[in-house]
Order: sequence, then structure tokens, then C-alpha cells
Amino acid sequence: MMSLSVGFADTNKGLTFPPAASGLVIGPIDFVEIFFLVGQNLERRSPRVGEEFSARARIRNVGPAVIYYLPTLCDSSLSADFDPSYVRVESGRPRCLAASMPTPLKPDEETTVWAPESGMAYVAIRAGSTTATVIFTYNSDADMSETTRAVARSIVPLTIEGGSWGSPIPGFPSESLVLGLVLALVILLYQRKSKQKWNRG
Repeated sequence: MMSLSVGFADTNKGLTFPPAASGLVIGPIDFVEIFFLVGQNLERRSPRVGEEFSARARIRNVGPAVIYYLPTLCDSSLSADFDPSYVRVESGRPRCLAASMPTPLKPDEETTVWAPESGMAYVAIRAGSTTATVIFTYNSDADMSETTRAVARSIVPLTIEGGSWGSPIPGFPSESLVLGLVLALVILLYQRKSKQKWNRG
């Protein structure tokens, strides 16, 4: 069985609300909705400089046959590519080692997958407007062999806002700047106090 390879498609049409895109059909894959979640509370909004975020996609199988994908546990069938001047992709994080089992998605069924997979992180490093290429990889059989692998890609807008403290250093978390300033102030006060004690002695 031959694999289906699909090229890039623009999703600037059919936006539900920023930064989500919806209604894009590529082959048997319908990108019902694509959006971004930020922080530990998984807020649905644009990331700020220094924040980690994830990409989510709601996928519908609109083809006539069952497809197979990796659910978002340790491995994911969803990934994303970014302009490296706006987003840093970090690897080497603690990773889940359990095996991910192929999951069937029947015709007209939907599922939600997200990226990055375990062991990776997306970090916003520069404010501005850019795009993200969201990639969904799937197979036509449960063996997940390369000969039956197919890829659907969707380009979606991504807006990165400035840090909450207006950090002038792209990619450097504003919280770290505040902590550094506080630490420097504590050291300065300690040195001044020690100098006063030495002068009195």
C-alpha cells in the first residue's frame, strides 16, 4: 500500500479565535481546530517571551478507512516546526519511557493530540507574529511501518507577546531578571552591613 504525502496548506482562513485555526481538510485528515496552551494551568492564549507552551490539534478522520496514530502519552503523532528566532525547541528533558501503542481512529471519529512529546519543550524567545507548522503523522495499518506512513501539515499563525515585565532580552525569562535584581540587592545590603561592622571594630 502506498503512503500519502501531503504538502503545506495555509490555514489563515477559518480562524475561530486567535491563536486557533480550524476547518482545514488535508486528504483524510480534517484539522478541526489547532490552538496553543501556555503554562502549568494550560491557559488558552498567546505565549509570552520566556514561557513554555504546547500545540493542540483536534483531528477528524474524514476518509473511508481506519487510520492509526500514537496518542499523547510518551510519544505523539503531533509535532510542530517554528521559526528558530521566535521559538526555541528544547530537548533532553526527563522523558517517559513507556511504550506508546498505536491507536485506531475510525472514519468520522475525532481525537485530540498535542505536541511536544515527552522530553521536549517549546519556549517563546521573541515577541512578534510568526507561524507554526503543525504536523500530524499517521499510518494506514497498526504496524506503523514506514511504507504506510502519511503526513498532514497545517500552517497556523502564532503571536508571541512581550514578557510581563517587558524583558529586553529575548529568550530570557523576566522572572529570572527579577530574581537576579533581588539577589544583587541582598548581596549589596549584606556587604554594606559587613563594612559598617568592620569600621566600628
